[in-house]
Amino acid sequence: MSDKVKNFMHYLWYSEQDGVITIGINEEGLEDITEINSIDLPQEQDEIDADSPIGTLDSDDGQLDIFSPVKGTVIEVNSQVLENPEIILEDSYEEGWLLRIETTEELEDEDLVDDDDDDDDDDEKDFEDEEESDKD
Repeated sequence: MSDKVKNFMHYLWYSEQDGVITIGINEEGLEDITEINSIDLPQEQDEIDADSPIGTLDSDDGQLDIFSPVKGTVIEVNSQVLENPEIILEDSYEEGWLLRIETTEELEDEDLVDDDDDDDDDDEKDFEDEEESDKD
């Protein structure tokens, strides 16, 4: 996995290159999945919105909604994963990517869910600091 890959929605990843966003499912999303039954993705040229379900993955662990971190146009769907969804389990970052979206939006990291995790750490630290001051 390259340094340019970032996680969002806790179970998805994206990478950005020249205004094109590639989306896939990360290790956390695949953790409990041993078999993928089917995958439903939008068609090329479909307009999609950020933070709305754009597809689904049906597995032995249930259904997983697929989202986009940006608004844009689907420019490529990975036909290999539609024909053989198991590729996602074998190589989710290289051969198992899902789709590519062309966007004119700037990606703002603070809008992504995983960055909220850092806030939780701060909250825990604040709580620990309060406990320390209560002991004094």
